[in-house]
Amino acid sequence: MRMRKLGHGHSVMFFAPLDVDMAIRAAASVADEGTVHASDILLWAMHETCTEIQNRAPHWAQQGTDHASRYDAWSKFCHNEIASDELAIAWRQPDAKSLEQLYAPTRSCEQGIISIPEIRQRCADLGILSLPVSNMDEEQEREVVHEIEREPQVERPPPGVRAKHRITNDVRHFVQSGILNTVSSAFLPIFSSLQSRNAPLMEERPWTRHVLATSDFYKVIQGTGDVSEYLRPVNWVLSGLRSGVLVILSPYEVNELLLDIRRSEHVRLHIYTPRVHKTMTPCDDLDLYSIPAATRNSMVLTALREQLNLFSGQLYLRDYEAYIRLCQFLGIYAKDLEDEGDIKRESDGFMAPAHRPPRVRSESSFSRSPLPFLRFLIGLRRKGIPFSLTHMGKILDGRPVREEDFEVQSN
Repeated sequence: MRMRKLGHGHSVMFFAPLDVDMAIRAAASVADEGTVHASDILLWAMHETCTEIQNRAPHWAQQGTDHASRYDAWSKFCHNEIASDELAIAWRQPDAKSLEQLYAPTRSCEQGIISIPEIRQRCADLGILSLPVSNMDEEQEREVVHEIEREPQVERPPPGVRAKHRITNDVRHFVQSGILNTVSSAFLPIFSSLQSRNAPLMEERPWTRHVLATSDFYKVIQGTGDVSEYLRPVNWVLSGLRSGVLVILSPYEVNELLLDIRRSEHVRLHIYTPRVHKTMTPCDDLDLYSIPAATRNSMVLTALREQLNLFSGQLYLRDYEAYIRLCQFLGIYAKDLEDEGDIKRESDGFMAPAHRPPRVRSESSFSRSPLPFLRFLIGLRRKGIPFSLTHMGKILDGRPVREEDFEVQSN
């Protein structure tokens, strides 16, 4: 219907893989450098059709022969020439065959002769004079080595009831005055807000208490059970201009307190997102976009930003210096510490307090490795997506990160 004006404004273009192109050239005797025309393609299509008909003709003849024998048995049964059990024998095909029937050699004279004149004439036109004795599509059983098939089944968390959003007076007071109530239950240190019975043991003392999360941020579902599967992403961070603290807000709190934040002279709202791709531009300095606009003298402390990155699940560090600072804080081995003598470390790179260099001893106060907890936290953030090839993936696996890993991509 769409090719009625072919050659008068309409044209056809053919696309084919390499093996089909070679078959077309072989059928039409076209050289590899020659041009394939539509007539060559039609010639190849007709040749393939004839070959397929000739290959499938024995199946058609076998089907016709079976139909003729069954029809003959049915006619005899209708004329009371045979009984029902004889009709069943004529209609059924054997479910199994003996070894002699399957594998015994046959002579040419034993090949099946086509007894029906119409089918024999049609097969003769196609060059088929007889049918094989055994079935052409016979399914044979053979002994194979069975491979173990593993089908993973993801265990989803039980359905939870959504918690009702609530803005506490302490959060509103902090926005309006910049004064933080440290004993209020409306604020919780970020690493203490992770409530999970499957989380490895974590030391709370080394982590800063100047990066907090509101109760509305970490309260996603009702109840006091395991809420590790319902972590909110970190996208809105409120910084106190005088107190020097960072408070993570929920989207609901940002929407409700936006007018108060715009009027306030004590806090600043920042848009934040963790760097999970190497080509992403880092925005952990919290200067991507802020309300009100940030000034040059309103920089957030580096230590607070780096711990915020760990909690949010950031996978790529800003530069090699940030990697060294993170190693010093976590108490793990880095190549730049080799000049301070022989260093003893565990399999994951963690250095016990008694075996740390002096500058690491002054920065880190972890008595046991924090890497299992961070691996668990980032695993929750990634929701099953592998991250072993990232900066944090190498750190958590005890592999060193080189300076070449921080090279800036051209695109």
